Amino acid sequence: MSLFKLLNKKLSRTLFTTPSHGQKSLFSDDLEKFFALDYSEIEGFDNLADPKGAILMAQGKASDIYNTQKTFFLTNGSTSGILAIMKTIISKGDKVLAARNCHKCVYNGLVLTGAAVDWFMPEENEQWGVYAEVDTKKLESTLTLDKYKAFILTSPTYDGVTSDIERIADICRQHGVYLIVDEAHGTLYNFSDRLPKTAIEQGADFSVNSLHKNAGAPNPCALLHMSKDVRGVEWRQLQNSLNLLTTTSPSYPLLALTEACIEFLHSEHGKKTINRLLDDIEEFEKYLIPLGWEFLSSATDSDITKIVIKKGDMCPKALSDKLFSEFDIEDELVNPGSVLFLTGIGTTKQKLDKLKNALKKIEVSEIRQSRDDFQPFPFVKLQPCEAFNRDYDYVNKEDALLKVSAKAVIPYPPCSAILYPGEVIQEWHLDYLDENVEVLKK
Repeated sequence: MSLFKLLNKKLSRTLFTTPSHGQKSLFSDDLEKFFALDYSEIEGFDNLADPKGAILMAQGKASDIYNTQKTFFLTNGSTSGILAIMKTIISKGDKVLAARNCHKCVYNGLVLTGAAVDWFMPEENEQWGVYAEVDTKKLESTLTLDKYKAFILTSPTYDGVTSDIERIADICRQHGVYLIVDEAHGTLYNFSDRLPKTAIEQGADFSVNSLHKNAGAPNPCALLHMSKDVRGVEWRQLQNSLNLLTTTSPSYPLLALTEACIEFLHSEHGKKTINRLLDDIEEFEKYLIPLGWEFLSSATDSDITKIVIKKGDMCPKALSDKLFSEFDIEDELVNPGSVLFLTGIGTTKQKLDKLKNALKKIEVSEIRQSRDDFQPFPFVKLQPCEAFNRDYDYVNKEDALLKVSAKAVIPYPPCSAILYPGEVIQEWHLDYLDENVEVLKK
């Protein structure tokens, strides 16, 4: 029985259990349906920590769809999946190689595991103001020089840039390194041959998907995938790690919506919806390119569902501000050289037409300033676990240069860090710091 059918099943019993709202909304009629489905682990309703019924069946069906050894439902976003993977395969004293543009959860995982990290600096695409794909030759050289337990990267990036996961997986296998891919934004890849192959299809050991990013599920529905080819790890170990990190009161409506989202994506209707979205975006691009607009997906091998645009030397920030103030259009992120608009299965042609018409009319006189927002190589003085447990002092910003930061500086989005605790404050960091700066005691 599906989770939705189970939750909609009329119960004859009287519940004196959590949640105690009695499946009724006492303060908002608009949320009545949600409350009606909100149960806990009552008799017959299965348990996310040790599934044996409806949740086990739903995850098993998902595993078949994604062609994995095991797929786990996450109700705390892809973050909990990355943390669980790291907790399972990485121990204190292990060394990890991680792309510097990874989500901040990777740093959190380093703190939890006590592992040491070497940061792999991604290439820069200065023309677009984004990070480029992983340089596989540079990766191979790096893995040859030192011994690592795992390599962690993000593909696609927040801007839709994809790396050659198949080649990266081959390199990692040759060096006995686990490959973990944060594929949070690649939730549609499994369901259209017009999009990149999934990380698991290309040989990654583990990956995560955030179904709330562009697949239509609500925050924070996500998936953790374990490849059939993972060596030296059993899926039960991953389950145990998830149980350490996950609430004992998961949201059953979110679990049911995760199941429903996957079934929709896998259906003919879902695949047609995805292809319709791709058709609409291609039409959108074809209309605007002759007007001088440039698209990252046309210039590089990147995900078309992330609309990254620029026009000549037009200032991206000024463009973003005008779209917001004059056309009531809000973008996802302004890069040094471009503006990002996220799309998903809820993005209608009408929404794209509104953006298209605004871009056709808009005029921006401000010119993009020459900037170098890509960070130099970080100077790591203390590893994450050491820095996390150190005492700190406050100093004035002008006195912070070359001291060791006790605080992270992480722009939201895309939640990848400019500065982590344990790293030396360089001159370029100062523009991002408060007047009073937390620095580690010696």
